[in-house]
Order: sequence, then C-alpha cells, then structure tokens
Amino acid sequence: LLNSRLANNLSGITTIKSFTTEDYERERVQVDSEAYRRSNRKAIALSAAFIPLIRFVILMGFLATLLYGGQLAIAGRLSVGSYSVLVYLTQSLLWPLTRLGETFDLYQRAMASTNRVMNLLETPIEIHSGSLSLVIDHASLAADNGQRTKDNGQRPIQNPKSKIQNSLLVQGDIQLHDVTFAYRDRPPIIEHLSLHMPAGKTTAIVGSTGSGKSTLVKLLLRLYEIQSGQITLDGIDIRDLKLRDLRQAIGWVSQDVFLFHGSVAENIAYGYFDASLDEIMAAAKIAEAHEFVRQLPQGYDTIVGERGQKLSGGQRQRLAIARAVLKNPPILILDEATSAVDNETEAAIQRSLEQITVGRTTIAIAHRLSTVRNADCIYVIEHGQLVERGRHEDLLAQQGIYASLWQVQTGLKYSK
Repeated sequence: LLNSRLANNLSGITTIKSFTTEDYERERVQVDSEAYRRSNRKAIALSAAFIPLIRFVILMGFLATLLYGGQLAIAGRLSVGSYSVLVYLTQSLLWPLTRLGETFDLYQRAMASTNRVMNLLETPIEIHSGSLSLVIDHASLAADNGQRTKDNGQRPIQNPKSKIQNSLLVQGDIQLHDVTFAYRDRPPIIEHLSLHMPAGKTTAIVGSTGSGKSTLVKLLLRLYEIQSGQITLDGIDIRDLKLRDLRQAIGWVSQDVFLFHGSVAENIAYGYFDASLDEIMAAAKIAEAHEFVRQLPQGYDTIVGERGQKLSGGQRQRLAIARAVLKNPPILILDEATSAVDNETEAAIQRSLEQITVGRTTIAIAHRLSTVRNADCIYVIEHGQLVERGRHEDLLAQQGIYASLWQVQTGLKYSK
C-alpha cells in the first residue's frame, strides 16, 4: 500500500503541486508509513522473541550433554574420548539453530509476498477465447487507401464467407443484437441495444457523457463480457473467435492515450515491431505527426518518457493515431481520437482519416459532432439505449437530441 501511494503521488506530482495539497499527501503517506511500521514492529517482536527461545533450547541441550555425559564418564560407563566427541557434536548440531530466527523472519516476509502473488494467479479468467481463427487481408486494405505494407505471406481468400483451414477473412460487418451490459454491482449501462455497423462504412456513435459509448468499444474488444444478447463480426459471434485474432483485427485509438517509455519510432511501431522507418514515417505523416516529430531533439529516436510525459496531449494523440494506421486493421475504432488537438490539426487529421477509412469499417466516437458529420450513419445513444439514427442532415431535420447537441456546439439554430 505504501509503495502504491508513493507511485501514485509521484505520477500525479503536477496535480498535487497545482492544487497545493502537499501537506495532505504528506499526511496520507505518514499514515501508511505508520501502518507499515506497526506491522514491521510486530514481525520484529516475534523474531526477537524466537531467537532467545532457540538460544535457551541450545543451552539446555548443551548443559544436559555436559551433565549427563559427565556423570556417565565418571561412572566409567562412557569413555572420555566418546564424551568429548558428544560435547563437540552437540555444539555443532545445536549452534546452527540460532539462525532459525532469521530464517523464520524471512519466511514470514516471503509468505506475505507469496499470498499476494497467489491471489492474483488464482483469479478466475472470466473471458475465454473461442476457437475460430481470422485472416486479415492487409494487402487489399493497403491497396484501398494507397498505403504500402509488408507482404504478410498470406494468400488472399476469394470467398470471404467460406471457412478455409478453420479461418475466416475479416470483412468488418458488426452487429449488436439486444445487448445488455452492466459493471459489477452497478445498474446496466447498456440495455437492449441493437446496432448495425456495415463493412467498409463509417459509423459514428454520439451521446452525452456516461451514455455508454466507450463501454461499447470495450465490449467489441471483449475487454468485458456482455450479460445478454450477442455481438457478431461477419455473422460470427465474437465469443467464438480467438481473442488474439479478434483484437488484431481492430485498431483502437483511445481517448486515454498510453505511450510506453521508449522512442517515438518504438511507440508508433508497437505491435508491428518489424516495421521499417519508411513505414513508420508514412504512418506519422497520415496522422499529421511527422512535422512535430522532425522538430524533436533526436527526431524519431527521441525518448517520450513514462506515459509520454515529454509530449503534449495533442502530440501523444497523433502518435496513437499513427500507431493504429501502421497496424492497418480492417476495423478502426476512433474513441475521441482528436479531442486533444487544435482545430487546424483536427481538420488535417480528418482529411487523412478520410483516406485511411476507405475500404475498412470505421467506428467513430466523438463529442465534437463536426468530426462525424460525414459518417455514413450516426447513432445517438442515451443511457445505454439507441434514441436516434441516420445521417447528419436527417438527424438535424428530426429536431431531436442530435439537433440540440449540434445547436449547442455550433451556436446556430437549425431550420428546415
């Protein structure tokens, strides 16, 4: 707990300083330190009591050997030489027992760590992988959007619906059938939701905060398991697909961007480690990241720091988009992918996304309605339920929730 508290405070030091809560956090660390001190004191007290006990047992054994053996030697029932050997053996055998106290202390500490590890290992797996494999035709995806990718050695499958060696070619048609999901000990956040996201089309999902948009993405990736209903990919229940194949078919740009401690190039090529520098740069250009990367001290070799702390929020987001572009998946999920960039960069990224979304299923989740106005279909979700659907112009004409959101963001009242 103390280590967790210190790690949390160090990672959030900027927030602590900005809110001048140093004293508050110092007190919390002091409370945890005191709890650790009390626990450690009990362990030391037990160890301190154990060592004298062992020494006392050794003393009694040694005295018993001296007295009883001496009496036998005086009576002539035991030779003096044998008596000397017994005294030496008693000392050699009993004296190492003094280390039992230290061993006992180390045992207690090891057991505490072992219990934490075993509790983690014994946590039951709630999401099990299916048996059906998926094949991703990267070559055709690259041809559709004009990108060059490495030949993955897979022969294109002419009939996507047929099973070839227990594998299916990903087309990207996603359907939700009466899906209900709730986090543990909470009311349902998605309830009886049915959606259709056609293959090769751009589908937008909008709604107020907490309506279940990001949760829907996690259900598609099977990070959580639905309570009822069915989610299908190309007509196959995603629970029947291998988890690894399912997630390899999806490129996810999250609103909470995570970058690993390493270089810019390593973060862009994460999951595609054999990518060449030219491919990395091409992906960065599409994500409008190439220009700012060139201005970094070591360019693509610049270390971004833990969680990308040396970069701005917009720069981290562009690297995340570049990482998804390089993956070249048949399904692309953009969860508030441009929320941390300025309007000019957002417009440039949108132009690039129009190119890379050609030929692939794209799911765009956004609060900025301007980023999804050109989507083939827009779903409006409120409280985990579908309330409106249609294209941008159709939803404005309905004068419903979408039109209200558009009016708030643009400041313009829509009229038919």
